[in-house]
Parts: sequence; structure tokens; C-alpha cells
Amino acid sequence: MPADCKRIQKRTPTTVALQVTSVRQPLITELAFTENVSLHGVRVVTERVWKPGERVVVKSYHGSIQSRARVIYCHRLAKKRYAVGLELHSAVGMWADVSQPARAEA
Repeated sequence: MPADCKRIQKRTPTTVALQVTSVRQPLITELAFTENVSLHGVRVVTERVWKPGERVVVKSYHGSIQSRARVIYCHRLAKKRYAVGLELHSAVGMWADVSQPARAEA
């Protein structure tokens, strides 16, 4: 992100398991985990390179979030680990499943 640009929305650090699927090639799908989320964006850690501008669909495994998204950036973190910024479009649902009551600690 350029130094003169400031993020409008606050990012919330959270880890959520997501399925990331290519719109053009639906057989290309990957389990990824979020590092942080906001209303219109998410940063995920993946094992494959995603090209900026690529269109994807994201779905949470344990919540109800589902959205079309566009890859904004893909930075190498380590061998076979990449930080990917996704701009969410038409997101619906929640990041965590709040329909299940919290379990009491024994």
C-alpha cells in the first residue's frame, strides 16, 4: 500500500478457516486462514500464489461468510506461504458461527 494511502476501515486480527476458489478455474481451490478482516477486505495466508486482479470466491468453514473477491496483492512470506490481500464484494454472512451456544468450561 502506498505511503500516502491510509486504510479507511479498521482491520480486526482474527483467524478464520476459508475456502478460496478461483472463479475462472473452479477446480483450483485452497484452504486458507485469515490474519485479519474488515468489512470490505481480508488478509489470508495461502500455500499457492494468487495473481493480483484474479477473481475468487471465499467461504468460511465455521461461519456463514461467503463473498466474491478480487486479489489485491500476493506477497511471499516463506517457502510455500503467501500473504494475500482480498477485496470483498457482496459479502454476506458472519465470520464466526454464533448460532451455536458457547460451551461451558468443565
